[in-house]
Amino acid sequence: MFERSKEAIVNLNQAKFKCHFPKCGGNCCKNGRPGLAKEEISIIENNLEKFKLLMRPEALKTLNQKGFLTKRIKGGRQTMAVSGSWCIFANEGCVLQKVGNEEGEKWKYKPFFCVLFPISRDGEGTDWYIRQKGYKGEEWDLYCLERTPTEKQPAINGLSDELDYLEKYLAINEKKAGKKHK
Repeated sequence: MFERSKEAIVNLNQAKFKCHFPKCGGNCCKNGRPGLAKEEISIIENNLEKFKLLMRPEALKTLNQKGFLTKRIKGGRQTMAVSGSWCIFANEGCVLQKVGNEEGEKWKYKPFFCVLFPISRDGEGTDWYIRQKGYKGEEWDLYCLERTPTEKQPAINGLSDELDYLEKYLAINEKKAGKKHK
């Protein structure tokens, strides 16, 4: 179970993490603007009607006026729109995940970087790490990113689903890289 991700995440043995949703209010979705791959954009576009039913009224208004993407680019990808300081698909949790849950696959529609949070890549794109207050200059002040004695759960336990997801991603990319070199 997640051997590649154990090797890939530089601070896995030191990091602490426990998701506190819904108690935290989903603050990781506040002003979170993940960059979306073209395939993710397409998946969301093709399923927008499913999501509209669960969206906040102000987010739906933003969607109808401007769409769910911004012109902003992050890591070479267009970013998700924000409405009222929240991700356009945030409504007492992630609308994309709620619809996926209803269909039996919780991350079916959720963007890669949202699924992996707080697992991230460094600025050079070489190392995977778990975001923690103060680590690699992390400024986002979220309770779940606490690495002091306040949080005791090792990230390897608190992020087991996300680590499995990363494991699959790394395996797929390893296969792709192998095919390119043949």
